[in-house]
Amino acid sequence: MNTRVLVNDFEYVLASSLADVLELLDTHGRDAAVLAGGTDLVIQMKMGRVAPKVVVDVSKLEELKLLEAGATIRIGAGRRYIDVLRFLREQGRCDGLAEAIEGIGKIQVLTVGTVGGNLCNGSPAADTAPPLITYDARVRVTSAHMERVIPLGEFHTGPGATVMAPDEIMVGVEFDAVPAGRASAFKKLARVACDISKVTCAVTLQRDGETCTHCRVALGAVAPVPLRARAAEAALEGRRIDELTADECAALVNEDISPIDDIRCSERYRREAAGVLLKDAFDTAWERARC
Repeated sequence: MNTRVLVNDFEYVLASSLADVLELLDTHGRDAAVLAGGTDLVIQMKMGRVAPKVVVDVSKLEELKLLEAGATIRIGAGRRYIDVLRFLREQGRCDGLAEAIEGIGKIQVLTVGTVGGNLCNGSPAADTAPPLITYDARVRVTSAHMERVIPLGEFHTGPGATVMAPDEIMVGVEFDAVPAGRASAFKKLARVACDISKVTCAVTLQRDGETCTHCRVALGAVAPVPLRARAAEAALEGRRIDELTADECAALVNEDISPIDDIRCSERYRREAAGVLLKDAFDTAWERARC
């Protein structure tokens, strides 16, 4: 392992247009890698886990930097975390995603990393995935031949794997604007602040008085992919909420997750923590929806 030196030779291309990127990916396929912020790719290259022959830098492409509010919220895959965070705080009602971005890293990471990179890396612990899944987000990917819109809940297929083909690039993420009465929250457990997550949980809910009329729960780092906790959702949606409701439903997350033991924590810890985070995230989102 060498965490300082890029040991493999590669061709570096600073892309000047999306069309150039698509042509390169079409030509080189699996031998090419897209560099946006580099907070994942460069580390993997230094450790010898990946060895692309061509690295395509898309950091200058305006086509990947869209930030748009309206009936649909659109976030360019190449937009830096720090820009997206400011945008979300200005929009309001996207607290879950904003909290996830804040927990990803310190200012050095936030000023270079991208939401698209976080998702395309395919990590089960990707912090932006759970809140975006609770927003029913879609990702837009394109190649030289076609464009696809994929529900984010179907995007990840396993650790380090997604449904994207080697000649495709993610263009952006989009989700419907958050209506009044709906709120979200994100909770994370890690060894230290801004570390890779042990367990994460995001909740988005709609409140009508004391009744939860809509509920999405998603978790990270507790299965091969970020995923929805559908049993807990079903138990919470349409229910009148009291002080004990979240406690009663917290154990239901175990019906959908399949955590493992690793260097960060045990399978048993993850199971216990997932329920605790669900309760905390639900309670936070529930109070926010009161406003």
